[in-house]
Amino acid sequence: MLSWILIMAFTCVNLNVFTWASRLKERPKSWLYAQGARYLFGLVLSFLFIYVWLIDVSVTGLLNTFGFVVAINLIVSGLVHFVPQPSKKSGSKVKKLKKPSFSVGKESGIGVLLLLGLLAMNYVYPLTVTKELAQLGEFEVSEEQIESVTEDGVRSVPYTYARYKSEIVFGNIDNYSFYELGETSIQKINDELFWVSPIEYSSIWRWLRADHAPGYVMVSAENPNAEAQLVDDYEMKYVPSAFFGENLDRHVRKAYGDIILLGYSFEPDDDGNPYYAYSYAYYKHYRTAPKADGVILVDAVTGEMEQYRLGEQPEFVDNAIDYSIALDYANWFGTYSNGLINALFAKEGVHQPTSDEEMIGVLGADGDMYWMIDHMRPNQDSNAMVGFTMVNAQTGEATYYTGNSGMTNARGALDAVNRSYQREQWEGTQPVLYSVYDNYTWVVPVVDQSGLMREIAMVHADSSSVARGASREEAFHNYRQMLATDLADDDYIPTDLYEQETVSGKVYRVSDTFNSRFLQVLLEGESRVLEFDVTTSANAVFIEPGDEIEALVVDTEENVLQVIEFTNATVDDEFGEVEEFELDETQTGGEPENQNSTEQETDSEAETE
Repeated sequence: MLSWILIMAFTCVNLNVFTWASRLKERPKSWLYAQGARYLFGLVLSFLFIYVWLIDVSVTGLLNTFGFVVAINLIVSGLVHFVPQPSKKSGSKVKKLKKPSFSVGKESGIGVLLLLGLLAMNYVYPLTVTKELAQLGEFEVSEEQIESVTEDGVRSVPYTYARYKSEIVFGNIDNYSFYELGETSIQKINDELFWVSPIEYSSIWRWLRADHAPGYVMVSAENPNAEAQLVDDYEMKYVPSAFFGENLDRHVRKAYGDIILLGYSFEPDDDGNPYYAYSYAYYKHYRTAPKADGVILVDAVTGEMEQYRLGEQPEFVDNAIDYSIALDYANWFGTYSNGLINALFAKEGVHQPTSDEEMIGVLGADGDMYWMIDHMRPNQDSNAMVGFTMVNAQTGEATYYTGNSGMTNARGALDAVNRSYQREQWEGTQPVLYSVYDNYTWVVPVVDQSGLMREIAMVHADSSSVARGASREEAFHNYRQMLATDLADDDYIPTDLYEQETVSGKVYRVSDTFNSRFLQVLLEGESRVLEFDVTTSANAVFIEPGDEIEALVVDTEENVLQVIEFTNATVDDEFGEVEEFELDETQTGGEPENQNSTEQETDSEAETE
């Protein structure tokens, strides 16, 4: 790094060899002083570019930065010349002094051409490779539905609530005023999702006083009731907020000077050891089209580094590709797949991510982490999506899913949730799209006005119907019931993990009605629980132990089976079906048959209620 600073400082001295030759003959000492001053200025400039701003010292990196310096240097050098001018007489001799004169020299022309060339390469050339940009992510287009996830794989704790809980436990750190929470990211640790925040220095003065950053904070992304965990038994020296050689960016750049650094993610391994994963890339077209190439793993305690190609990194590294490049891939693919002219005018097939700032990290059904974002039509404030992108954050494989056009997008999901909580004045935050029971579903954490998490809402993407619950388990229960009953008339009969089957047997136990709606039954020889919705199956309240029943249920490969319809063979054999009950006059004291029938129905309804 130091050698490049010394070398590139020469870009600020006069670059015309003929000017050097003439000036050294005429006034060598003053000329050398002037060039020495320009070199010192070049050192300052070079120090800023290379050490402070940490540009890559590849051929194109140096050209694209110091090329502008050279161009400006040539233009100025060609415009300003020192020419002899008569000054004053001393006896018969005339003393000549050098005075600046402005004229256009050859250097200025070269400098202008270089400047225009650099501007063209930075702002015009990228417009000629837009189709290459569109294919940079190597997108696979699929109309298939993504694989359904289980309840355990769903992220239900939002970023804001995780930060709130992290701040609470952060106060337990010794000398907490020295530190602050770093950037929070979602991680899979020992097959569980966590929000992880490294502890970093609050300022350069705190860095000078403290010997190290003490560790990090973990908050469950699955269980909002779980306590935040303070992991403070690590002496982390190489962190982004450190200075000089201990600064993470500078530490990596010093060892890997010529690669394109994208961004880092804090990644504890499954044993809790702290690492930073720094994603890097290379440019395919001058300084355009960065292609994610791998990850540099940095031990935050020792500073040891190891470079891996993308997909070959250790399994615990969840974010080997930075979200920023994944978002660029999605944007370029949606905008430029049919060319630049089409993107500007006809806009055939053009679609854009709903956010130009962030992608959502989600855990896929295969256990890998993905960057996900939904797409909408360009320049539209629409609540409907045309597709969505998923980029594998560990391998870089990208897929654009198109079989969901017209479904509710993230904005529409938030609107549906916010309408459901108008009375409480709560609102949804950070909707995440999953396939749940083979139905596209937005999982939306609900927070109050203080940012505290209150409930979880699940929005059916095809109908915008909302199921809600105080916990993830309750939300899934209510969503499962909504799919099995409330949406059944609309032909939302799912497949894959969501199938119908017939179950029969003798009743062993019957629960009390809970939530004023549901009744659960155990059958002999059946390990799964049958769940009845008494609002749609009113006769379920008459089920007793020993009854023989047969039920059409929805099997989601979970412990609870949702009952769609059923028959109670014991009741039917003894009394006939309920709707066929007939009472004669001797049983009713001679009262009219219709009146007794009405009272029978009224009593039955009252008992059901």
